[in-house]
Amino acid sequence: MTPASILVVEDEGIVAQEIKSRLEKNGYAVCGVAHDGETAIAHAAALQPDLILMDIRLKGEMDGIEAAGRIRDRFSIPVVYLTAYTDAATLERAKVMEPFGYVVKPFETRSLLVSIEIALHRHRSESERIYREKLQAVLETAGAICHELNQPMMAISGHTELLLDTIDPNDPLFPKLAKIKTQVERMGAITQKLMGITRYETRNYGKGERIVDLEKSSTTLG
Repeated sequence: MTPASILVVEDEGIVAQEIKSRLEKNGYAVCGVAHDGETAIAHAAALQPDLILMDIRLKGEMDGIEAAGRIRDRFSIPVVYLTAYTDAATLERAKVMEPFGYVVKPFETRSLLVSIEIALHRHRSESERIYREKLQAVLETAGAICHELNQPMMAISGHTELLLDTIDPNDPLFPKLAKIKTQVERMGAITQKLMGITRYETRNYGKGERIVDLEKSSTTLG
């Protein structure tokens, strides 16, 4: 299994290297280290880590909370805050950005690892839920479209069948009409499956994309 890649954002170089060392000893891949907000955003765009450990207090005009907000708006990457500050004002600002965790310095390695695993699991669960909701909406729309297509397809199939009954089988048009009828019937079978899907399965399509597996989905109907 490929280890989760983590971007460490910490303005203290020694602390950043210590965090990096702890993570790598426990099987994570640290894809980069940033010491300020702008670099953190650039690394997030270029490296697309699975998770970001973000120190709240960073040097420069942009602190970790603002950087996390910009990353949230542009990328779907979970952020876990690292901070030595637990005052109410800081916590309120941090909560607005909906972080996936909050680790208070100084921290034990075990508590850091637990926060990371919980954040990764939560992000995977939320991503899957959003994917399923979007796919369900697409399937419902496809079902409605298929319902509208059924009547014209039935008309085409019916008229084609009438033509096949009236012309000589040796007529050059006969095999073409027969092919039209076969293809329309095939389209009808596909639309019937789409309209009937209430539960579905997906399969990998390539480059990380998944599509609905019509054959498997059609067998799950109850």
